Amino acid sequence: MRAQWEQRISESLVEQFHNVQTEEEIEAGFTDVLSFGTAGIRSTFGIGPGRLNKFTIQKFALGLTKYLRNITNEPKVLIHFDTRHLSQEFANEIAKVLGTNGIEVILPETFKSTPELSFAVRNLKTTAGIMITASHNPKNYNGIKVYGPDGGQLLTEPSLELSRYIDTVEDPLNIQTDDLETLQERGLILPFKEETTKAYKDAVKELVGSFETSQTKTVLTSLHGTSLPLLSDVLEDLSYRNYVVEEAQSKPNGDFPTVNIANPEAEDTFDLGKQLAEQEQAQLILATDPDADRIGVVERYEDGSTRYFNGNEIGLLLMYLRNQQLSGDQHKYIIKSVVTSALSEKLAQSLELGVINVLTGFKYISEQLKNLEDNASQLVLAYEESHGYLVDDFSRDKDAIQTAALLIKYKEELAQENKTLKGVLDNIYQEHGHYKDKTLSPTFEGAEGREKIKQIMNDFKQLETIDIEHLTALFIENYITKESLNVKTGKTQTIHLPETDLIKFIFEEGFIAVRPSGTEPKMKLYFSLDVENLDGVIEEFEGKFNLK
Repeated sequence: MRAQWEQRISESLVEQFHNVQTEEEIEAGFTDVLSFGTAGIRSTFGIGPGRLNKFTIQKFALGLTKYLRNITNEPKVLIHFDTRHLSQEFANEIAKVLGTNGIEVILPETFKSTPELSFAVRNLKTTAGIMITASHNPKNYNGIKVYGPDGGQLLTEPSLELSRYIDTVEDPLNIQTDDLETLQERGLILPFKEETTKAYKDAVKELVGSFETSQTKTVLTSLHGTSLPLLSDVLEDLSYRNYVVEEAQSKPNGDFPTVNIANPEAEDTFDLGKQLAEQEQAQLILATDPDADRIGVVERYEDGSTRYFNGNEIGLLLMYLRNQQLSGDQHKYIIKSVVTSALSEKLAQSLELGVINVLTGFKYISEQLKNLEDNASQLVLAYEESHGYLVDDFSRDKDAIQTAALLIKYKEELAQENKTLKGVLDNIYQEHGHYKDKTLSPTFEGAEGREKIKQIMNDFKQLETIDIEHLTALFIENYITKESLNVKTGKTQTIHLPETDLIKFIFEEGFIAVRPSGTEPKMKLYFSLDVENLDGVIEEFEGKFNLK
């Protein structure tokens, strides 16, 4: 099999990546399985059925064709792509397969963001949307996310069904397609009209409202991704022009040359933004990831000092400030993941907001939004701790564009009262407890690493109690068995959420949660605790369960 693939390297689109790979990396392309999971497809480039290349992309597209034909006689698909390596090429290959099989495709000429796709799927009433992105993963990754007509990512059952159709494609090396020009002439590949982008910008404008003052100066950086010029256009429409762009870091570039990793969760991605803020005497720095679904925030003060806000803290600020902004006596609520800060529920309860908990993955938030479409309740915020937020559901995935515009507006309103975001957050901590939140992602590479992750999770699932110094254990929640164990009484209760590989330890002081990553050879460890020495707790936990 490998020989057949190697004969086609020049056609694979990934020859430049293949040529610098080790023999072990190349072989992994034939031993690993590239599957469409509940988070879509995400992988590195290379030849073979286990890596992203022209042929595995075409296999996905042919499977998608079969899936769509099973849903409707006349499917219509919207494709967007980010600034990563091969994103546009992969988008073109998918469009060619779909078009050759008689499916109408809307394809833009240039990169677009994830929130634009989510909005446009609903606006254009397409059967599905496809986003070519690996979000904030390293530069040698790319991926595919599939969206339903509601603008949310496919849920578990549709994802499994699509995966089964993809698996029926037996010979990915010999999928025939017409060229783009022919399909465009036949009206099967259509241009993406800018009036749809205008409709998205208008929706953000309606949410945020025009700026009456612009005392706050903001530094914007796209981390070489898709948020600019879209975000700057939105701000201009809102009559806010007191911003500067970190130009070197905002040129589209799949190598992400100015950062270690294009992820606003990493504080060092703000280094250039902080330098520019110092030069410009700016008070706010906003960074978005490559597909503009996640956002990071740094506030700068008169003395030149700065404050970086983690994903949980941004969520607390948005919840509090958005709730202040909303008037009326209708029921208001938030949606959050089960690994979001323990403080989020305490704050929501104090604000008399309903709380809907969902599993990790924004598609579960999208599902709740769809279920609540006819409900008179008011969404205040939907979010995950990993810097993904949605305030208005005109898009149904994480939306850094609407979030950025709102944060600037809130910062401006606070500035008029000589207040800061940090001051608001400090008041929340003072009233409800200074919870410390930290997410760790230990890496376990290769087949040995996969086995270690599996063994660690199995060990956690056997626990009937947990003993960590300075913490008082209350419950162990096993989301595989969907049981919550009271460690004091030994009694169990059912968890009314879908099954997933997650263990959550509930303490009087907060929680610790563990799960394997769905897209990388890593584990995710979540700590949210009202303790003096969080690092000490982490060190004890890692040592006790062999997580270093």
